[in-house]
Amino acid sequence: MSRLRNALLLGLGAATGAAVAYRAERAVMRDRLAVTKVGPPLGSISGDVREIHGPDGVRLTVEAYGPADAPMVVLIHGWCCTGRVWHEQVAALGDRYRLVTYDQPGHGRSSPPRSGRYPLDLFGDTLAAVLEACSAPDQPVVLVGHSLGGATILNLARRRQHLMGDRIRGAILLSTASRAVTGESGLRLSISSLARLERYVGRFLDVVDPRAARYAARAYRASSDISHLVTKLVGLSPGADPRYVDFTEQLMLDADVDMVLGIARSVISLDEDEGLSCLTIPNTILCGTADRITPVELSRWMADRCQTSDLIELPGVGHMTPLEAKDAVNAVIERAVTRALRDGERVA
Repeated sequence: MSRLRNALLLGLGAATGAAVAYRAERAVMRDRLAVTKVGPPLGSISGDVREIHGPDGVRLTVEAYGPADAPMVVLIHGWCCTGRVWHEQVAALGDRYRLVTYDQPGHGRSSPPRSGRYPLDLFGDTLAAVLEACSAPDQPVVLVGHSLGGATILNLARRRQHLMGDRIRGAILLSTASRAVTGESGLRLSISSLARLERYVGRFLDVVDPRAARYAARAYRASSDISHLVTKLVGLSPGADPRYVDFTEQLMLDADVDMVLGIARSVISLDEDEGLSCLTIPNTILCGTADRITPVELSRWMADRCQTSDLIELPGVGHMTPLEAKDAVNAVIERAVTRALRDGERVA
């Protein structure tokens, strides 16, 4: 009798565990199936592509949209993203301004640095190379940086202050920080680890037994669901559009692990507070109140120490502001360009 009872309890426990796992997976799948198809697929809008030489032997892929003689907006993406993360800005503003995006060193279609090192100076020098290659001397430029891209702008301001107010007339810092934060490295590393575990196991099983690989593909689909949940819980807000969650997740899964680890070393020691005092041009800091990677307190701290900053807090928005808060970001870009043109006429 006790053996039967134990068997029943064991069966009940297994069934309960299976039910919980099933409900969790269904919750993820319902979230993904609820995607609303709006416009072209994220990251699919192509511009004029060119390759330029960057610092430390980097071959940089640059993409431009819009009229060549229009005011220029340079969009600088964050860690583990690519220039395609600016999809919503390109879709909304690409017919009025000269939008320039590029893949940071070791990201997307740009090569890694020859030295294999990723100090923040590398990213500041990369931005300087893009400005030199893509903008005319009399063309007003507004810089927009997300996360690591915002720190890149601060690095440029600190080390090339002569560009502030001359060629560069405005800056926008999205979900960024001037000092070390740790949440972002945890997110990138955890999702990248899940992806690589799945890929390596899949390759091994495919060599051993193709049938085992097919079974493993079904089992490891759960790891995709886990990375989807991690992306949503840490990288975006709870109410984020599932399209943006999937897109962000894929960008991180595609990131090169050596680049992720290399930049992690720089993020741990990030200190661009001096760049705040060198940012003498009009600038706006945007942050989401639901950002777990660069919390809103960091943006408030920066705004208090930069005399030329305006702070905008976005209620309920997570870390991926270019996607989650596209309308607010686009509106701030338009205001920054209008102000840059007005200030330029005043000087003339």
